[in-house]
Amino acid sequence: MTTEATLDDISILYKSDDYLIVDKHYDVMINHDDPNHQITVNKQLKRLYPELADSTLAHDFRFINRLDYSTSGILCLALNKSACTIATKCFQDRKVHKEYVALVRGHIDKDTMEIEKEIAENLEEGCTHMMCVPDETSQHYRKRKSALTHLQVQHRGQYDGQPATKVVLLPKTGRRHQLRVHCAFVGHTIIGDYTYSNRQDTEPYRMMLHAHRIVLPLPNEHIAVTAPDPFIIAVTAPDPFIPDTTRY
Repeated sequence: MTTEATLDDISILYKSDDYLIVDKHYDVMINHDDPNHQITVNKQLKRLYPELADSTLAHDFRFINRLDYSTSGILCLALNKSACTIATKCFQDRKVHKEYVALVRGHIDKDTMEIEKEIAENLEEGCTHMMCVPDETSQHYRKRKSALTHLQVQHRGQYDGQPATKVVLLPKTGRRHQLRVHCAFVGHTIIGDYTYSNRQDTEPYRMMLHAHRIVLPLPNEHIAVTAPDPFIIAVTAPDPFIPDTTRY
């Protein structure tokens, strides 16, 4: 049985004088402009480390990377302006190694895939909150950008009685919703992704996407952190995928 996140549902994976890396719970926003919004990562951290909150910032902390509301896993923060500048440049120069784990619908035939498809803002009516792979026959998009994702199959099996594949996703670029859009484009939407399944995938208790590992080769601090994998698979395929719900 799963429960909604509380103010205490955040794990510290790494802490130094300059950086803090946490394991974000799924279905939690990083921050929110409404002070009455009860659970955000910002509020969780302010409760845990009130002395680290910076009142000169709109949301108290310097978040270096972002995760979607539905995505769990590694979230990086800088604890001062100088550290933030250095880490941000590392991301911008694409020197950061990022690994995600996900459960997707169906069995992927190939063991590895390179998904190199541009991503753009979707301008279709009712879809303006979404991104898309541009369709050359349509003009309902804008701001197309290059995007590359490397996909590695870990296991093929079942989830809730339906064919599913556990994959490792390595984004080589950092576009909004990139992994979700690329998985949907190749015909294997991430399990529980309501938005990119055309609002059909409503049964799972969460979206099965997790930021699993990050390596930041910073000039004065080499950081390599792994967040526990919440998607536990039975040893003998094709037994069902069994998510570990003890913490998630």
